[in-house]
Amino acid sequence: MEKKNYIVAIDLGSSNVVVAVAERDAEGRPVVRSIVSKPSQGVKAGMITNIEQVSNSIKAAVEAVGEELGIRITEAYTGISGDFVRCARHTDHVFTSDPQNGVNRTDVEALFDRMRNVQAPDDETIMERIPQNYLVDENQEVADPVGSFGKRLASTFNFILCAKTPIERLNLALRRLGIRSLGMYANALVTGAAVLSADEKEEGAAVVNIGGGVTDVAVYYRNVPRYIATIPMGAGAINNDIRTLGILERHVDSLKRKFGSAVAELAPENKMVSVKGRTAKETKDILLHNLAVVIESRARDIAEYVAQEIRDSGFGDKLAYGIVLTGGSAQLQHIDELFRRVTGMEVRIGTAEEAVDETSREKVASPAYSTAVGLLLRGAAHGDCAVTDIPRQGGAAQPAGPTIPRATPYSAGKPATGVSAAPYTPRPAAAPTPPPTTPAANAATEGAAQGAAAETAETPHRPKRGLLDKLKQKLGTRLDDFFTGSEDEEI
Repeated sequence: MEKKNYIVAIDLGSSNVVVAVAERDAEGRPVVRSIVSKPSQGVKAGMITNIEQVSNSIKAAVEAVGEELGIRITEAYTGISGDFVRCARHTDHVFTSDPQNGVNRTDVEALFDRMRNVQAPDDETIMERIPQNYLVDENQEVADPVGSFGKRLASTFNFILCAKTPIERLNLALRRLGIRSLGMYANALVTGAAVLSADEKEEGAAVVNIGGGVTDVAVYYRNVPRYIATIPMGAGAINNDIRTLGILERHVDSLKRKFGSAVAELAPENKMVSVKGRTAKETKDILLHNLAVVIESRARDIAEYVAQEIRDSGFGDKLAYGIVLTGGSAQLQHIDELFRRVTGMEVRIGTAEEAVDETSREKVASPAYSTAVGLLLRGAAHGDCAVTDIPRQGGAAQPAGPTIPRATPYSAGKPATGVSAAPYTPRPAAAPTPPPTTPAANAATEGAAQGAAAETAETPHRPKRGLLDKLKQKLGTRLDDFFTGSEDEEI
């Protein structure tokens, strides 16, 4: 049997866990062999709160991939996200060893050694050290200092830090499954590598990854990650608001994806949709405009906090390519338009299709897979993961330097200019307007209720159909008078 060299990525989020397995082509790009998303439990705003639930969630995704490829995963690259991940800058310098002949590699390495000697606070660990710039004799900024003439070489490094507890919990969940993490990275950083073009990294762009529990922000300029931040609010906050309309939790996400809009102004005024209630005969009628009002209220909160983080980065006026939205919630209708209105910047939806080979693009076409592909890219640069072949039918498998200041609690921004941003305080869900009482609206409600009754009932325990139900099924009752073909889909 041919031995395959696999790269494995595990992206654990607050609502889903994604496991991706890839090989590398001749150019080093990932060739995705399998990518699976499963619901996750036991994670809140990026922090693992229940190790048993998280282990089971990861196990379900890992086993699905393993069954498809006939392997057992024992090593992987992993990502982490939450408001316990932050960046901090530190500046240091060295004197050049031979000013007459210019800065050499030894001088640069000496500066890196000093940066490696910087210590994190006791409850945090340094994940990455990223040089932001180089200064020769304090007045000449260069991208590569080697060869420049000067007596003093200085640099500012961006330190990516993470609290130790979340890392320990994620490693514990993996060890329970017999998986070793070969590298753990900040999701905000790896996602940018997957969705940004070379021009966007060079001329400036902000990557905004809207997840279920958190929203990650990463700012790139001159091909360097300049700033990262995590806002402890994501699509879960929007879902909670939708539930205030009387929608059962199991129907919320489907309702939002099929009929929701992030801009109420662009939603239909008088169209309705009916959602299955607590029993087979109960339905809940929702005006699409009311649904959009609730969604926009919370989505606008997220966009405003993102705008604040971009300002706090100090690069807000330098981002020629604006914002690239990604993550599962970037699929919400009109979310890009909302961000344009709130931030005043150019906005596009980003996927990882250009980061993989041509045969893999369809597999990663969803923005929800951007972070997993970013982890695959990191893995492709560092080394393969150990896997064990198993039969397809299954079987058993077996000197202290300076210290970075401690983090302060999240407060929607860490301004360097002395202007403080207000801490996140949830806004009450927007109050919907009552449905119209016109005859047309009442007819829409009745028709929609018939459509939803057939679409959201959960099998295999469907109750017996009565004569009227059978007649409706035979006639194929539709909502053609009130909805387009796409809106007729079931919830």
